[in-house]
Amino acid sequence: MSIQTICPNVFEVGASDPDRQMFDAFMPTPMGTTYNSYLIAGDKATCLIDPVDPMKTDVLMANLDEAGVEKLDYIVCLHTEQDHSGSLPDLLERWPDAIVIVNKKVQELLVTHIHIPAERTTVVAEGETLDLGGKTLQFHMIPFAHWPDNFTAYLQEDGVLFSSDLFGSHYASTEVFSTDSNNQRMAARQYYAEIMMPFRKQVAKHVAWTRALNPRHIAPSHGPIWYDTTKILNMYESWTSDNVKKKVIIGYVSMHGSVEAMVEKYALRLAQYGISVITRNIAASTDSLTTEVGHLASDMVDAAAIVIAASTVIVGPHPSALYLAAVVNLLKPKARYFQFLGSYGWASQAPQIVDGAMANFKGERLEAVNVMGLPNEADEAKILAAADELAKRLTEDELVG
Repeated sequence: MSIQTICPNVFEVGASDPDRQMFDAFMPTPMGTTYNSYLIAGDKATCLIDPVDPMKTDVLMANLDEAGVEKLDYIVCLHTEQDHSGSLPDLLERWPDAIVIVNKKVQELLVTHIHIPAERTTVVAEGETLDLGGKTLQFHMIPFAHWPDNFTAYLQEDGVLFSSDLFGSHYASTEVFSTDSNNQRMAARQYYAEIMMPFRKQVAKHVAWTRALNPRHIAPSHGPIWYDTTKILNMYESWTSDNVKKKVIIGYVSMHGSVEAMVEKYALRLAQYGISVITRNIAASTDSLTTEVGHLASDMVDAAAIVIAASTVIVGPHPSALYLAAVVNLLKPKARYFQFLGSYGWASQAPQIVDGAMANFKGERLEAVNVMGLPNEADEAKILAAADELAKRLTEDELVG
């Protein structure tokens, strides 16, 4: 990604990383990502919003050279994480007189994460402005989107909201503005699931504020800029609402085929009621655990029920299932029901251990179905009855979709 114009005297000068396959050593990024950095050339001062990841510092510097930046007056750090602020030390070495604009929490965290002394930064509070000469930035705090330190900068004259991580997507594109691409919508959904979903209630408030602000464009820290803001706002309003769809997602691991047979019967039974069912084998190949659980995270955004189906190893759940349970616990999806299906060899505490690993999940726990060996006719009847009960609940609940 080279320099691209957003509006008069406002440019994207960050870096693209289309080959990055994992983010935070957790999130699959099959479409890569970007580290967006925005240059604003005012009549009185020049400002850079969000330095890039340190491994892309050379790209940022080259873009600033291409833009003819001789003096950098301000550097605004909207968020502390290194993919946003990592190149700050290099920028300050080149422009030692630049004023670093932060909020109080970013100031505190820069000390520990980037080793920038607090006295090297200038703190702004809610509603304060920065006059660059014909370009005015107004700051608004958006805590827990997705860290406690996030804040935004709104360019008043041009209606551009620099939104930090909020409304981002891990999507490397040659286009600076969003297109009506299904791939980008899916990337935004995946990003929301693994970054914003744990803080759904707080994020909903920030979305409402953004809707009221009615910016012309939304420029996040990752992914293309939202040219038509209604698209991303509509998606976020749906995702952060309490509404779920008549959809059940099943993540399963089957060592000898018994669990897979249970999942097949359970899923087919639900489908007979017109319920959408998504099944993902989280141990089908060496990379299934990360990729399939990553897909499941996105599936969870609007699912009504989550099912973990697993073999027992010794007396506990297969480790892959425990990882999935930990992800559910971390992301705190709004699903209304959870159920465990399993098969064991000689003894099992798998349902209890999985349940204990999901303390943050607030939905109702339905009775587990855990059978010895390959399910017999009596076991199959229990599986079908469990599916019938879940279908009954989903049919009676007021759902969307």
